[in-house]
Amino acid sequence: MSRTTWRVAGALALGHVGLILVGISQQSSPRLGDDAAAVTTEFVDSSLARVLAGGYVEALGFLLLLPVMVFLARAVGRRTEVGSWAAQTAFAAGTGYVVLSLAPGLAAGGAALYGAQRGADLGTVIVVNDVRNFAFFLSLLLLAVHAAGVGISVLNDRALPSWLGWAGLATAVVLAVSVPLAGSGAADHATLVWIVWFVTLAGAMIVRRPDQVGRAAASGGGRGSGIATTATLR
Repeated sequence: MSRTTWRVAGALALGHVGLILVGISQQSSPRLGDDAAAVTTEFVDSSLARVLAGGYVEALGFLLLLPVMVFLARAVGRRTEVGSWAAQTAFAAGTGYVVLSLAPGLAAGGAALYGAQRGADLGTVIVVNDVRNFAFFLSLLLLAVHAAGVGISVLNDRALPSWLGWAGLATAVVLAVSVPLAGSGAADHATLVWIVWFVTLAGAMIVRRPDQVGRAAASGGGRGSGIATTATLR
């Protein structure tokens, strides 16, 4: 992979995070367990055009994530069988994360908002919005698998600093643990942890030197056999 493609992929990763944050800032949606008054405030009294526009920007952000995941699946984990397996698993999980985030995630949220402003029964609106909430919670499991897969593949071929691989594994644990605790707000905090890791990963991709893998292979000697072997070469 050329240095230009690494930079483009890193820029797209940063673009994903930027669009997601901008889109979320323009939206309002009730949390799991909110009462009828909160639902009315967030949905009925909000600007339909502004929230839908924010949702569209967020959807564009998820689309930017797809080429990044394709690139990572091709660029890391190429030196060992374990790394390749992890990279492909990360790609599959990441694709599932995007799909689940778009539908039912954003689609259900948009339907709940649209129905609330068109006089739909408030109980129905709450149920539809809870579909969005639970889709978000479950999507974090797929995001955890993606982070773990990228982390393992990075550790197995050292195309990027090994600490990014370990950070990816730690991020995966945080995401997975947050799912059963999502009702307490843990999912939001876990997502912030993932954003920090992903932005750091994007920055490392942008500044990556084209001969980094060659130097790592020369210093390590031969093919690594997994995380344990790679960890001794840091």
